[in-house]
Amino acid sequence: MNGIHQALIFSTVWPEPDSSAAGVRQMQWIRFFRDMGIRVTLSSPSKMKAESDWGSLNLPEGVECLPLPMNQSSVAETLKRLNPQIVMFDRFILEEQFGHLVYEACPDALVLLETQDLHFVRRARDSVKEKFLNLDAEDLPHDFYRTETALRETASMMRVDYSYLVSSFEEELLARDFEMGHERVQWVPFFYDEPIVRSSYARGFEAREAFVWIGNFRHGPNADGLRWFRKEVWPRVRVRLPGARLKIYGAYPSEEFSQWKGDGVEVCGSVENLDEVFLNARVNLAPLRYGAGVKGKILEGFRYGVPCITTRVGVEGILPTRESFEFPGAEANSPQAFAEACVRLSQDEALWNDLRENALVLMNDVYSAERIRPLLQSQIEYLWSERQEGRLPKWSSRVLRHELLNSHKYFSKWIEEKEKSLQR
Repeated sequence: MNGIHQALIFSTVWPEPDSSAAGVRQMQWIRFFRDMGIRVTLSSPSKMKAESDWGSLNLPEGVECLPLPMNQSSVAETLKRLNPQIVMFDRFILEEQFGHLVYEACPDALVLLETQDLHFVRRARDSVKEKFLNLDAEDLPHDFYRTETALRETASMMRVDYSYLVSSFEEELLARDFEMGHERVQWVPFFYDEPIVRSSYARGFEAREAFVWIGNFRHGPNADGLRWFRKEVWPRVRVRLPGARLKIYGAYPSEEFSQWKGDGVEVCGSVENLDEVFLNARVNLAPLRYGAGVKGKILEGFRYGVPCITTRVGVEGILPTRESFEFPGAEANSPQAFAEACVRLSQDEALWNDLRENALVLMNDVYSAERIRPLLQSQIEYLWSERQEGRLPKWSSRVLRHELLNSHKYFSKWIEEKEKSLQR
């Protein structure tokens, strides 16, 4: 990109694409910038992983790692020396923590926010997770999403030059309820270099048998949904299909989940090669009672031609809102409906084949890097030209940055001095 030589990406944690959709998204951005000929520096306040750690970093060649502590004024000097033309924050919390340093040390940088998911949506739903699946939009209070977290998150989105969303639903929500349209935010789907793993399509219905669940156990909606499925849904499935098997994969299983056994349930632990998960899977399960964003495990299943059974939380945000695509699976929002969907999809070969064809169309037409990257490059170039011409940041962004600078800057210095005194 003309005039853009260095990008700095702030990551909440060092990315783990083998364990979370957030890690996959981070790696997609890193590769996008690298393919554009831009040097990439990845930074995080988290503890650096050792090479022996599971999920240790496996970054593209040339990507540099820069651990940056919070509440340290010396970070500003580091940022000045690096002098990035693009700064991207992964989640709004990092913009809150490091934004004042970036805005002061890198006044000419184009500042972007990758939201991953809208935290205020997930947290609002968490407060009613026991009944959220039974609530329609009109059943929610008109200010259901207008929480303190929403104030913080949307303020962050207004401070940066532009924000990206993984969910088409969240794009609509921000435009409808928060007066934030394409001038500030945009849905950019996950973009895969290989949207379909074609070798897996050679394995048909008869060669597959198991139900699978995959997810990071540290993510609250995942653990909650799996407990709900095991208690409320799986016994109903086993009554109808006594030989049914459920294979559970994922990083960081707690002792609770590791001890699950019997009734056809097998906890397989973490996995680094998704072939192991999906080549023998007939049905992918995403039993979510609450959450936000888009569930990477659903898209990964589609890449392997595995239809998904999920709730409306899982379906939400995956399909474009202005185009006609069929969801490659089934939506079920009660234990009985979910169990019925499991039985039907595991037995109906014609339906299963129709749904995997839907997956092929969706992944190739919506989630292909070949389609998305040129559009994304054009937009970044446009934003950069707007930044160069002085039309970015917007005046409202300048006002909010001024407020952040004056509030966080001195609070951060107070914390720094306090920590120094404790070390004496």
